[in-house]
Amino acid sequence: MSLVLLAFPLVLFFPGWTLVNLLFPRRGEIDREYDALYRVTLGIVMSIVLLVLVGFLLNAASPPEGLGLITGTNLWASLGVLTVAFFVAGWWRGAYPSLGRLHPALKRPAPREPSSLLGDLDVDRATLAKFRDLAGERERWQRAVKDAERRTRLHTGTMRSHYEGKLQEAQEALRKVDAALTKLEEERAAELY
Repeated sequence: MSLVLLAFPLVLFFPGWTLVNLLFPRRGEIDREYDALYRVTLGIVMSIVLLVLVGFLLNAASPPEGLGLITGTNLWASLGVLTVAFFVAGWWRGAYPSLGRLHPALKRPAPREPSSLLGDLDVDRATLAKFRDLAGERERWQRAVKDAERRTRLHTGTMRSHYEGKLQEAQEALRKVDAALTKLEEERAAELY
């Protein structure tokens, strides 16, 4: 019974989970909010895929006499070796920073995030922060324009003229933000080329 309880995680979880951690070593790399859920789900799915592939490989490697290599021992050994290999490679890529609590020598740095949205091109962090700030401000003014347009359609009289004024203010602010974004993009393009 205890072997069965040990077999389920080995067959249906650990190989895929260690493979997912090898491929995506940084936390939040798969998804910012539900990263752990996706890791567990992908781990189970990838474990089943690995189990099928190992079964195919063991069957293909079996001698023609029909003795077959698909036995419980061979599956355990194959999946165990794959799990250990994926774990070591994932550790090397920095997927298990908590191992540093056991011993400082076990801590591996997580891979660096790319410094820019442009891949290998070096983007100044200040410029990137300006882009982010301007994009957030642009989004805020776009919402203000939509809200003022909606309120202008809904109201009459002095309230309508009030919201028309708000609409003009929001549109002007949006034009300024768009101009600042365009200027920043042109400056960045001039630096790159």
